[in-house]
Amino acid sequence: MELLCGTSTMDEARPGYWKIALLFLLIPVAFYWRHDLFLLWDDWTELDLIAHNSFLTYVTTPNGEIFFPFFHLIFYGLIKILGEHYGILVLINCLATGLVAFLVYLFFKNHMKEKLALVLSFLYAGSAVHQAIVWNAFYLCYVLCLIFFVAALLLIDSYIKKSSYLILLSISLCIWLSIHSHNYTLLALLVLPLYVALVGGAKAWSKALGLAGIVSLVLLSFAWEYLMFAGLKATTFFNHGHPLTFPVSACISHWICGAILSPFYLLFWGHFRFPAVSIIFGALVVSFCVLIIWTMGTPKERRMGLWALMLNAFPFLLVSLGRHTFCFEQAFSERYVFFTMVGALLLVGMTGTILSRRISSGIWRRSLAYLLIALMITGQTLSMPSWQKYYLHLSKKSFDCYQEPELFAKEAIFFINPYYPVGKTQVEDIRRFLKNKAWLTY
Repeated sequence: MELLCGTSTMDEARPGYWKIALLFLLIPVAFYWRHDLFLLWDDWTELDLIAHNSFLTYVTTPNGEIFFPFFHLIFYGLIKILGEHYGILVLINCLATGLVAFLVYLFFKNHMKEKLALVLSFLYAGSAVHQAIVWNAFYLCYVLCLIFFVAALLLIDSYIKKSSYLILLSISLCIWLSIHSHNYTLLALLVLPLYVALVGGAKAWSKALGLAGIVSLVLLSFAWEYLMFAGLKATTFFNHGHPLTFPVSACISHWICGAILSPFYLLFWGHFRFPAVSIIFGALVVSFCVLIIWTMGTPKERRMGLWALMLNAFPFLLVSLGRHTFCFEQAFSERYVFFTMVGALLLVGMTGTILSRRISSGIWRRSLAYLLIALMITGQTLSMPSWQKYYLHLSKKSFDCYQEPELFAKEAIFFINPYYPVGKTQVEDIRRFLKNKAWLTY
């Protein structure tokens, strides 16, 4: 698997990191940027909050159960500057997604051969699930959240090599920005000290305890902010009894499917369609990876494999607590795979590395590598038309509603947000806030 597993180092004449970064930025733009999209789903929810609140009230107001003032600050500024120019918001999401992919590459190459890290990161950058993120301007919150989280991981790799108060301060800033961009990584912060303990080598536990102290301070700060501005009742916005529901089977099955099975299925098919197939396929792939890592991997690889599973499981627990009462397919929402695919690719990369040591023939290694890459690329490519058809349909109806809300007031719940209906008066208020004349034509 020379190509996939990178058994040889990259040539000294390889492009500098800035060229690799530029390439990662361009991939999502080339694949996903469109100028002919308009407000979708949660965009309307946010614009309704913006149009009916002062700036300070909006920044400190939770969205459902989620409290993310840093994202609100960024989103408010973008909307105020760009108005109805939705295509530019989509472009920003594309570029931010490319930045995530580049940071993921930098993290992966610390744990596997550089060629393998590059290939897996390119697959991540071109994954069809990103359309669920980049075509909804509001979902920049997920992208920012992951940018700062992976940046924290890179700083932690530096902290493992050399302890420094400045690095700890930088880590604390990154994780603070991450959970204030979206609360999705709130429990993921717990895996950061575990990461140091499992792969940190000498003095790992003392360094892990130092990092645990920083994480605890950030979590305590967030808890105080949440109680002050969102309030305890915000935690039950979608699920009034969720503190008592975790032991139930629906919550556990939602958690397992979303955190573990979904990302492995969507690695090979970028659009959720078949519940039974996705569960069976995802279970087979993750079981194969875990079996290879556990039986053939080194102790360090086994520890890293365990950490990759926790990387996906910890943050998704919060999602399952609040969302398991929705339809079961919600566990396979592609916007969550934006995060969990990182853990899945890490496990796939480790499995490929281990198999490359076991398969002696270079021909067999290359054939298997090309086959796996072809399967993943084919699955993502075939999924894209379904996404485009779906989002372009919603976008057109959304734009029509924006232009003539009185004609669509009764249908607004269908194409705007089924959990947050927006009526004619609210649409008119949003139009007055955006002010600019619409630039789209269909």
